[in-house]
Amino acid sequence: MTEADSLFKVGNYEYAKVKFAKIRDSRPESDAARRAQFMLGFINVYYDNPFANWEAALREFKMYATMYPTDVRIDEANSWIRILVVLQSFKKEYTNTNNKLGQLKIRDQENRTIRRVNIDTITESLRSCYNDRDSLQRKIEDLKNEITEMEKKCQQAIQR
Repeated sequence: MTEADSLFKVGNYEYAKVKFAKIRDSRPESDAARRAQFMLGFINVYYDNPFANWEAALREFKMYATMYPTDVRIDEANSWIRILVVLQSFKKEYTNTNNKLGQLKIRDQENRTIRRVNIDTITESLRSCYNDRDSLQRKIEDLKNEITEMEKKCQQAIQR
């Protein structure tokens, strides 16, 4: 137990977990095993542990509560269990919300693309209408000029 505690204190959390697990497994009914099981949960929530794993901590604290329901640390273990269950729930909700936001972002991009395509199509159609109108106006002017020329020729023919 001293070695496992020393490993924990110097920040060698992975080896400390191995030692605590050996203590727990070798004498499950001993006081050392009770403390070792608690520490297996605690190491996985310890703020300074870069390999902390909340799911593993929850599993270890639940095992502790099942194996040692009358131990002096049971209230602390139950508090950790409640905290970790809430964090797990928050993580699930956060993940779901994040996924929904991602989907909305994709839809927004698709809608922007559709709007862009629609705007481009409308712009091109408007440009085509203006071109057609200008072309028709030129043809009308040409026809007016033709009619005027024909009227002049008819007037000249009548006068002769």
